[in-house]
Amino acid sequence: MCLAACLSVSGQEQLRQSCNTLRGDDALEKRQVEMTGFSLQVKDGVWSLEKAKTSKKSFVTRYLTETDTVMRLERGERTYYNQADGEIKIIGSENVQTLVSYELPEKWLRFPMRQGDSISGYFSGTGRYCDKLFLRRYGTYLTKADATGSLVLPEGDTLRHVLRIHTERLVGTELTPIDTLRYRIPGLTVDSIVRRMAGDTTLVREDVYRWYAEGYRYPVLEATVVSIGKEILSEEAFYCPPAEQERLVLDEANKDVRIRALEEVPGGDVTIKGNPFQYKISYRHDGVTVSYRLDSPTKIEALLASNQGYVYQRQEKNGDAGSGAIDISTAGLPRGQYVVYLNVNGKSHAEKINVR
Repeated sequence: MCLAACLSVSGQEQLRQSCNTLRGDDALEKRQVEMTGFSLQVKDGVWSLEKAKTSKKSFVTRYLTETDTVMRLERGERTYYNQADGEIKIIGSENVQTLVSYELPEKWLRFPMRQGDSISGYFSGTGRYCDKLFLRRYGTYLTKADATGSLVLPEGDTLRHVLRIHTERLVGTELTPIDTLRYRIPGLTVDSIVRRMAGDTTLVREDVYRWYAEGYRYPVLEATVVSIGKEILSEEAFYCPPAEQERLVLDEANKDVRIRALEEVPGGDVTIKGNPFQYKISYRHDGVTVSYRLDSPTKIEALLASNQGYVYQRQEKNGDAGSGAIDISTAGLPRGQYVVYLNVNGKSHAEKINVR
């Protein structure tokens, strides 16, 4: 047999302006997820929420439009965004204690955005804390599309073509009694932000993770970890079921993406109860996904070959107990019939697929 080391994810994972901008009048129901139930680190291209405890209580996130600004209202926190020139910027935020307006805003997203793309810079804003203190907030941010893969949902379903966006933010805060101010305090320049942050051991680190699935406008999963040095101050995660986003009104751009994904599965799914595992093969115009469930850690070998036995792709992995997936690209292959071979602990399984 001849081997070609060209396994890859389909490469479609990206954020698009038509599919991922914020929209006024959208409302989404979310539930909190315990962080101990899943790992922030991607393993073999699969994140799993199967073991994560999801709250029965839910809350609603709303998006409202004010002139050229979109406001997100979530759990009593208002965040204000400006959308222009293919970018989304954070321009302000407020809650019962704090009000901040940014003269140097943070770029929250840029379109298009694919794995490996990043945006970075400085932010600075001023406002009030409890109406008694002048507040200044400043720092640096790095937002990167740092991983792609599959997301196993609490219900057991799996979303493919998931892109994770990771924002790493370092934040400095200054508070001054308002009654001691004798003049208007100007905004910060980048140089003054750098000087303030140099050697500051009290900077707060905020790690924000967002998992975007192809065909859905908003993140399906979000997580935030706040820390100082090695001490974690808080961590929380929130899950937005795909069905919530499928109910969004007039979101034709994402609806078309989901319909095309269904149309691109010429032969449907094949499900086999094997021993010692169960697997399902899904195929579309640009790739094959082998999703599986293991009762115990097991070595898996997957091959994509011609009917004559010529191996185009090969992948080996040590699968952990639970659910997982292997993605095999068929990009560039001629149309025709191929065979997916699976070898699990010496036992072989084979399924034929048609590449169109």
